Amino acid sequence: MPSRNNTFFIAIILAIAFSIFKGSFMQQPITSANDSKQYRYVELDNGLRALLISDQEADHGAASLDVNVGSLQDPENRAGLAHFLEHMLFLGTKTYPTAGEYQSFISQHGGSHNAFTAAEHTNYFFQVNADQFEGALDRFSRFFHEPLFTEEYVQREKNAVNSEYQSKLKDDYRRMHYAKKAIMNPAHPASRFSTGSLDTLSDNSDSKVRDDLLAFYQRYYSANLMTLTVYGPQDLDTLEQWASDKFSVIENSNATVAVYPAELFLEKPVQLNIQPVKDIYNLSYTFELSDPVKNYKEKSSQYLGHLLGHEGEGTLLAWLKLKGWAEGLSAGLSNKLHNNSAFQVTISLSQDGTEHIDEITEQLFAYVNLIKADGVKAWVFDELKQLGKLHFTFEEGRPPSQLVQSISMSMHDYEIEDILQGPYLWEDYNPEKIQSFASKLNPNNMIRALTMPNVKTDKVEKWFNGPYSTAAFTDKQLNDWSAPTASKELHIPQPNPFIPNDVTVLADNKQTLPVKLEQTHGLDAWHMQDVSFNGPQSSIYISLQSNLPKQSATNQVLIDAWVNLLNDHLNTFSYPAALAGQSYSLYSHMRGIGIRLYGYRDKQDILLEKILTEIKAYKPTESQWLQTQQELQRAYQNALKQKPYERTIAQLNQLLIVPSYSEAELLAALNTTNLESLLVLQSDYFKQVNTIILGHGNLSDNDVLASSQTLHDVLLNDSQVVDVKQKTLKQIPQGLEIHKVDAQHNDSAFTLYYQAQTKDPKERATLGLLGQIIKAPYYTYMRTERKHGYIVFATPYPILEQGGLGFIVQSPVTPTATLLAESEAFIENFAVTLEAMSEQDFISHRQGLVTNLTKKPLNLQEKTSRLWRDLDRENLNFDTMDKIAQHVAELSKQEVIDYLKQYIVATDKKAIFLSYDPKR
Repeated sequence: MPSRNNTFFIAIILAIAFSIFKGSFMQQPITSANDSKQYRYVELDNGLRALLISDQEADHGAASLDVNVGSLQDPENRAGLAHFLEHMLFLGTKTYPTAGEYQSFISQHGGSHNAFTAAEHTNYFFQVNADQFEGALDRFSRFFHEPLFTEEYVQREKNAVNSEYQSKLKDDYRRMHYAKKAIMNPAHPASRFSTGSLDTLSDNSDSKVRDDLLAFYQRYYSANLMTLTVYGPQDLDTLEQWASDKFSVIENSNATVAVYPAELFLEKPVQLNIQPVKDIYNLSYTFELSDPVKNYKEKSSQYLGHLLGHEGEGTLLAWLKLKGWAEGLSAGLSNKLHNNSAFQVTISLSQDGTEHIDEITEQLFAYVNLIKADGVKAWVFDELKQLGKLHFTFEEGRPPSQLVQSISMSMHDYEIEDILQGPYLWEDYNPEKIQSFASKLNPNNMIRALTMPNVKTDKVEKWFNGPYSTAAFTDKQLNDWSAPTASKELHIPQPNPFIPNDVTVLADNKQTLPVKLEQTHGLDAWHMQDVSFNGPQSSIYISLQSNLPKQSATNQVLIDAWVNLLNDHLNTFSYPAALAGQSYSLYSHMRGIGIRLYGYRDKQDILLEKILTEIKAYKPTESQWLQTQQELQRAYQNALKQKPYERTIAQLNQLLIVPSYSEAELLAALNTTNLESLLVLQSDYFKQVNTIILGHGNLSDNDVLASSQTLHDVLLNDSQVVDVKQKTLKQIPQGLEIHKVDAQHNDSAFTLYYQAQTKDPKERATLGLLGQIIKAPYYTYMRTERKHGYIVFATPYPILEQGGLGFIVQSPVTPTATLLAESEAFIENFAVTLEAMSEQDFISHRQGLVTNLTKKPLNLQEKTSRLWRDLDRENLNFDTMDKIAQHVAELSKQEVIDYLKQYIVATDKKAIFLSYDPKR
C-alpha cells in the first residue's frame, strides 16, 4: 500500500497529466476522410467550449466567439442594447485602450473582422496573416473580459448605431420584417425593435445607457454561454495553449436566459399587406410550428422545405412558372428560436401573379396535401442522406473567417461528434414528425403577407415607416383552401438523375498552369488537370464573345433578356443537378455571354449539352417575353432606388467604363424592344463570335476536347471568328471632376475616386498599398471620431486593369460638402502620419497586402476563377496577382509618401467626386 505522501504525489501528477491531455480524452468531432485539417474539441477551465483547427496549409489565422444571447435579451426599455454592446466591444480594452487599435492591427496585417447580432446570437470573428495570429487573438479575447465602455465612446457610438438604423429606413426587407413584427405576440421579444437608435439608447431619467450596457454585459457575457472556434497553421497544442491563456479568464457566472413566451402569433389566420419602396412583388406564407425543431439528425423541417422548395418538374414553382405567375420560390424555417420555430414559403411573383393570389394559395395547400399523401417516403430521405454524405465528404474550403463564424455558431446546436457533419447529417427518418409539421401548414395557422406597390394600407409601422394593413380571410377562402383541388400538373419530384455514380479522382499529373489544346474549329480550348483539392469536382468555363453588346443599349437589353429567359427555361431541368452538386450559371458580361459549370465531373457533360442546345434552339413565347420585359423593367427601376452610396459607385463605373449604359438608357431601350427584335439578335449572335473554353480540375485534356467539340457542333458550325476587344476606361482629367447623383433616401452620400495615372502594375500596387494603410484610420476618423455615419470605408478600387483608390461615406447628418472637405483634409494630413510611421509598421502593412495577393485558393472554384480572370486579360502567364505582389514587396515607404503627395493631394491628381444630398 503506498504511503499518504506517495498517494498525494501520484494524484498531483495525474491531475497535471489530465489537465495537459484532457483535450485528447474528450469526445472529438467526426471529420471527413477527405479533410486534411486536424481538430480538437476542448472545454476550458471556465466552461467555455472551444474547437481548435490546425491547418498546415493556412496562410491566415482566424477566430470566432459566439455568445448565445442576442436581441431577444434586450431589456424592454432598451431596444437595441445587445447590438449596441456588440459595437462597443471594438472601442478599447484595458490592455489596448485606443479605440480603433484592434481594427488597425487587423488591417495592418492583411486581415478582416466583423460581428453581428441576431435574435439569439451575437457573433464576433476575424482573420489575419498567420504570423500575427497570436497578437490578433490576444486583442480579440480582451473584448470578453476587460472592455472599457469609455463614456466618450458610448456617447459617440450611439450615433453610429443610429446611422446604421437610418441607412436602412428604405430597405424593403427590413420593412417586410418589421411589418410582420407589428402583428406578432406583443409579449414576445421578437416583436420588438432590435437595431437601436438615439431614441432607445439615450440616457434618461430612469437610467444611463452605459450603466445598462455594463449590467447586460455582466449578466450575459458569461463563459457558459460562449463557444469559440480557433483556426490557424499552428499545431493543436499551441492553439490550445493560446485559447486557454487568453479565454480562460472570461468569467463564468453560470448565466441563464430568461424564458419568453412560446407563441409568436396570437391571431391567425391573417392577411398582411405591405407597401414597398422598390417595385417588389412578394408573397409569403408563415406557419408557426410550435416546436423548437432541435433534432438535427431528423431534419424533418428540411425534408419539408426540400419538397416545397423544389424547382423541378411537377413542383409548385414549376406550375407557377407555367402560368407565368412567379419568378422564384423558397421554403424553410424562419424565426428559429430555442422554444419555437416558424416555417415560411416565399414566392417572388410576376406582375400577372398578383392577380391570382388566392389561386396560388389554393395550389400551395394542394401541394402540401400531395406531400402528406405521397411525399413522405423513405427513398426521398435516403436520397437526401446520400447527398449529405457526398457533400460532407467533398466539402470545399471556405474563407477562414467564414469557417470559424459558422462553426462557433453551430456549436450550440450539435453534439460534439457532429459539430462538423451536423449540417449534412440525415440519420433518423421520422415520417410522423414530417407529417406533424406538414399538418401545421394549414389555412387556419397562416400569416399570408403580400408585398407590392399600390397595395391598400391603413397603418404605418413604427420603426421603418412601412405602410401596411391587416385583414381577415372570408369563410369561403378558408374552406376552399382547406379542401383544395390540385392542378393535374402537380406531382412529387422524381428521383434525382444527377446524383454522381463515379467520384473517382484522377491521378495528379503535377500540371501547374493551363495549356492551350490544339483546335481546328475556331475556338480556344484551355485545360488544366488539377486534383490538388482531393475532390472529383471540375470547372468548365466558357466565354461566347461578341461585339454586339458594345454597339447599343438596345443590344445590351436584349442580351440581358435572352439570358433571363434561358435561365428561366432551364431551371426545371437544372435544379436537380444543382441539388446533386452540379451547378451552372449563364450570365451576360462586358463582352457577351458566359457559361460556368462547376461540380462533380460525373454527368457534367449532360448538363453542358442541354445548356448549349437550349441556347441555340429555345424560342420564347410572347407571354414569356412580356414577363421578362417586366422583370428587367423592375430591375432597372429598382437599381435607381439603391442606397445613395451604392448609386454613387454605380454611376462611377458607368462614367468610366466605355461603353456603359445607365439604368435610364437601358429603360428607354427596353421600351423599344419586342420579341421579334430578340429573335433577330439570337440569330445574329453566333454569326461572328470569339469563343474560349477552360476545363480545370478533375478532367482530362480529352474531356475538354470533347466538350469543345460539342460546343462547336451545337453553336459554332456556321460562325466566323471575330476579335472582341475589352471595354476601355475613360481617363479622368487632372483636377477634381464633380458629378451629382440621383437617389431616393434621407441620407447624404459620396464616392471620392482617385484614378491611377497609367495602367502600370507598379502604380496599381502603390495605390493598393496606400489603400491598405489608410483604410483603418480613415474609418476610425470619419465614423468613430467625427460621427459622420455607419457606412464609411476607404479601399483600393482598380477598374479593368487600371489602379484606383476610393473613399465612400453615407451619412444621416452631414452634407457632402463637409464630408468632402474633411476627407480631403484627412488625406492631406495622412502624409504626415505616413512619415511618422515606423519602418516596421510599414513593412507589416506591405507584408499583409503581399500575403493577401498571393494567398492560396481555398477551393477549386476559387482557383478556376483566378485562372479565368487572367485568361480574360490575355495574360497567358497567369500571374497578374503575383506580379502586383512583387511590386508591392519592393515599394519603399518614401515611394508611397511621394506618390500620395504628388498624385492624391496635389494638382496632378486625377479624381472624380460623385455626391448625393437629400432635400432637407
